[in-house]
Amino acid sequence: MGLRAPDDVAVKLEELRLLKEKISLQEKLPHLHGWKLYQWAQDYWDSRNKVQLICAANQISKSSTQIRKHIHWATAQELWPELWKTKPLQFWYCYPSRDVAHVEFQKKWVPEFLPRDEYRYDHPVYGWKPEIYHGRIFAIHWNGGVSTYFKTYSQDAQDLQTGTVWKMDLDEETPEEIMSELFIRLAATDGYLSGVFTPTLAQEFWRLAIEEKGPNERFPDAFKLQVSMYDCLFYADGTKSPWSIEQIRRAEASCKSPQEIEKRIYGRFTLADGLKYPSFHRSTNRKDGHPVPKEWSIWVGVDPGSGGENHPAAIAMVAVSPDWKQGRVVDGWRGDGIITTASDIVKKTIEMTHGIDNVRIFYDWGCRDFYTIAMEMGLQVEPAEKSHHIGETMLNVLFKNKMLWVYDYPQLEPLCTELATLKLSTSKTKAKDDFVDALRYAISKVPWNWESLRGIEPPPPKEKLSPQQAAAQARRGNRRESGGSGADGELIDATDEIAAWNDLMGYGDEFESNG
Repeated sequence: MGLRAPDDVAVKLEELRLLKEKISLQEKLPHLHGWKLYQWAQDYWDSRNKVQLICAANQISKSSTQIRKHIHWATAQELWPELWKTKPLQFWYCYPSRDVAHVEFQKKWVPEFLPRDEYRYDHPVYGWKPEIYHGRIFAIHWNGGVSTYFKTYSQDAQDLQTGTVWKMDLDEETPEEIMSELFIRLAATDGYLSGVFTPTLAQEFWRLAIEEKGPNERFPDAFKLQVSMYDCLFYADGTKSPWSIEQIRRAEASCKSPQEIEKRIYGRFTLADGLKYPSFHRSTNRKDGHPVPKEWSIWVGVDPGSGGENHPAAIAMVAVSPDWKQGRVVDGWRGDGIITTASDIVKKTIEMTHGIDNVRIFYDWGCRDFYTIAMEMGLQVEPAEKSHHIGETMLNVLFKNKMLWVYDYPQLEPLCTELATLKLSTSKTKAKDDFVDALRYAISKVPWNWESLRGIEPPPPKEKLSPQQAAAQARRGNRRESGGSGADGELIDATDEIAAWNDLMGYGDEFESNG
């Protein structure tokens, strides 16, 4: 009789066998077993949405995750009946250029993700053969019947006009002008489109897809993720990843501007060149919301708009500290896609300010009906300062010097989008700026303590003023500073005022007068 191994030895031998099998699979089928997934990557892996989009920071494995899923769907024949009504034959993987595609194939697909060893050639499911054309990768033909064709955005649109495609993957920000042609390729199969990118081109088409909510949102039924480096500190199984807070902060420090941080660390859209509000940044000008101290005053801006999609009404509420040094956008509303009248907006304003003391409300005085109805309904309103130059300059100074923050509330996200994307070159008739207009009206007549920016505290008042008295006093001062007489009867030097504003905005001597 042979000796029988004790139970614990048998268990250990089975564990060893399973470990060897796991290591073998990791080595030979790396797209399935060779890499851990972050939670966001696991969610993307599991998605069955017809459109799947990941807008993310650099170097966090978004492209690698998409490649792995592409290989999986090309070879997981057990999934095909669930995914398509007919057997899939053709997949596309799109890169910016043929050279990029070939380098990615050589440096990423082959050494890191494609099946190896006995799975490489003759395996009926995982086996694959590359097709090279003019020295560049053209296709991968899978033994199971699917072919992956590598396409490029640099191709003419007519070169993308052939092919019935079951799955299409886009690497990096695809040019908007070819998207219609790409989607047509998927129509006959009711196929799937996946895209992963860092928003370096900041195309409005993709911003509307990733960050916009409401009637202008593209692909509202898509699976969408906006992933930052901070979302990669741990894997989905809870284990620590190679990323650390210190490493991410070093990456932030290497970025040349706040806009670069937004794009490359947080995966957010930003349009640095020609922005109307270049001082506003989501990463530095938003705060978690908290109750407003009762001694703070509330300043409200109302843009009654014309209603509907093109020019919706908007209301912005700003809380301001008693020393006039700090402001918080604490609430707001934009009537996207809603047909409204002046009466509707008066009622909405009353609803939003109900129960709040110490409120001042400024409205677009171009809408006379709003004023008439407000007076009839007992709502005290004042005409707003409508000068774009004044309001826009003040907002930029406030954001630049951390005097104004926007609370991180869902209803204020459209305001952040307007602030982050409005461009100087966009005409007023086409600009999506209704929420910002309301914000301009709210802040333009606040008696902000500009002297504090220079480290000069204003002299204490002889007697304590109410917020209303202080505001009235400041308005009298503002009228003098706008070109009227000073307290001693002398005119203020306009050159000094311009130089002061340039200094607050961070401009240099190039904006000073040459005499």
